[in-house]
Amino acid sequence: MQSRRSPFALIGMLLSVLAFAGCGTAFGAAQPHHAHKSGQVGSRASRRRRRDGSRGTKAPTPALPPLSEPTAQKPLTVLVVGDSLGEDLGMGLRDLIGAQPDVRLYTDAVGSTGLVDTAYYNWPAALANELRRYRPDLVVALFGGNDALSFDQGGTYVPFGSTLWREDYGGRVAAMLRESRQAGARVVWVGLPMMAPASVLSNRSMEELNAVYAAEAAANRGVAYVSTWSLFTTPQGQYAADLRDSAGQIEVVRDPDGVHIAPGAGTDLIATAVLAGIDAAEGIRLCPRTAGMWQGLLPKECLAAKTAAAN
Repeated sequence: MQSRRSPFALIGMLLSVLAFAGCGTAFGAAQPHHAHKSGQVGSRASRRRRRDGSRGTKAPTPALPPLSEPTAQKPLTVLVVGDSLGEDLGMGLRDLIGAQPDVRLYTDAVGSTGLVDTAYYNWPAALANELRRYRPDLVVALFGGNDALSFDQGGTYVPFGSTLWREDYGGRVAAMLRESRQAGARVVWVGLPMMAPASVLSNRSMEELNAVYAAEAAANRGVAYVSTWSLFTTPQGQYAADLRDSAGQIEVVRDPDGVHIAPGAGTDLIATAVLAGIDAAEGIRLCPRTAGMWQGLLPKECLAAKTAAAN
């Protein structure tokens, strides 16, 4: 898929590969096998960055204390990472809580990236830099739009969805989790939503990726998995590009490509669901100050506070 967010994704990718050919990558210099970059999930802002780095050591991860309810005096620092779907999530979170005094929100998702092609963009190295820079209490991650790929690992062909692929890709996810937790941050890993049947991304592949994310989250302390699979679906469980909001109005929630989240209603919907997931997993309420179109998904305490404030 040639995303409308990155009309020059293929050119940028070729230049990056030519400029950095032969550089070592994390995870043993694995390279995508027949990865068609013109079909990747591109950046909304058409940003092109590349960072090199090496795989971190497997140091023991300390138990993390629970998150405290944020206040203006002691705000919660949140870092959002991911691909262009992570950019969409970050946009929604900025709309809902970005201006609140009890939250410091940093969004650093990068379109056209993922955890498979570390030669193009090395997420473990990039995340290490961001953890040092922002010192987040909570990392929110949404990846996978560009990761349903087979790859070559040390001369071995690793087909997507195979046992070896799940082990290797699961190790990449676990490394991101370990890196965050060693820096003192808890993690919320957001699963991929259902894609349109005619989109370039197979829902079977998305379910395969989500299974890895859920398994790694369950295996690591201080990590929660938030599913969005049924968020953009009809009551019958079918993909929906339009949904009724809490007021009964029909809203466009997905982009025409059937992959990305529509700005406004769609990005606010996934952000609201993630805020509810943070409340369920961490016991802290990041309540938007203004009533949104999806307020029915928020914890009841958020709604009660808004009602009290209105009176």
